[in-house]
Amino acid sequence: MTIRIASRSSINWLVRMAALSAVLACSGAVKAGPNDGKPAPRPAPSPTSKSTANPDVRPGKLGPVAEKAQQFREAAEQLEKAAVALERGNKSLAEQLFSTAELFTGPEALAALAPMFRDGAPPRVSTPTQKIDTSAAPQPKVAGSSEADDDAAKLPPPKVEVGSLTGTLQIDGKAAGTFGLVTLEPASGKWKPRTPKRVVVEQRGREFLPNLLAVSVGSTISFPNFDTVFHNVFSTSQLAAFDLGLYKAGEAREFTFPKEGIIRVGCNLHANMSAYIAVVSAPAYVVTDEKGAFSFRRLAPGKYKLRGWSVKSKSPITQDVTIKPGKNEINVGVSGDAPTGLQPDKFGGKRG
Repeated sequence: MTIRIASRSSINWLVRMAALSAVLACSGAVKAGPNDGKPAPRPAPSPTSKSTANPDVRPGKLGPVAEKAQQFREAAEQLEKAAVALERGNKSLAEQLFSTAELFTGPEALAALAPMFRDGAPPRVSTPTQKIDTSAAPQPKVAGSSEADDDAAKLPPPKVEVGSLTGTLQIDGKAAGTFGLVTLEPASGKWKPRTPKRVVVEQRGREFLPNLLAVSVGSTISFPNFDTVFHNVFSTSQLAAFDLGLYKAGEAREFTFPKEGIIRVGCNLHANMSAYIAVVSAPAYVVTDEKGAFSFRRLAPGKYKLRGWSVKSKSPITQDVTIKPGKNEINVGVSGDAPTGLQPDKFGGKRG
């Protein structure tokens, strides 16, 4: 589908019409509304710029109608900048400015313009943000272990003499020296699926924590913002493409991951922010330490298919292993062929 880019004047006209409709709606609401005589709530501050529209207008002193009108004037300013960015081919900046305008107006007022700025981006998650406890302790650097999940659920170990498996991911015969993932599937191809979980990948200190997380298929991840700046979490992966949009500190949106695979997520406002979500169907999995070392403490003896991957790898490797009762050791050779450099923006544009 081809979308024609409207001129700045037509965009400005559209937002002014939306502003007029909203102001008229507010005028009718003043008579009987619960905020009669009180200023309407202010939207979140713009993540992109400080408005200079009508500096003589003092929101909060002229009533809810005048304040709402001021919000729409500020939205118009952001939209004009968005139109310029779009005309210059900077789709990422244009969408960011458009999203800023939505913070002032609400998405419904600008719904007709949204495809113009979002065509080519991942599907937008537009559910209301959730409030979070900003005093919560930070998440760990990496997380994900089937045995840790079993311990938390107080599940009993296998009713057989168990075996353990320890090892290290290696690249070119040397320890990978980075985080990774190891999974084990019974060679029979039969096992009970693990229960999906609800977990957290937070934005704190302008990074994702954990920046590598392993979860079972169907799990839901909340992405809370603990920073004083806006963030925009997204993924362009075919396994789980999504765009959580802009939201500020103290808020979160979530996404459910329905398919197995390794998904890279980023922030469209901060190119250095990147994380990996490993969605696994295997009954046994563990995230390695920073040196690539891993261990499983209680495995039923038998034949397994092992998959190994590191953050330096483009895709997992697969090999057959046999677990005997007692201690077992193995070194897993993975590739170091992952692309380097910054992750593209949500439109696929190069950054940095």
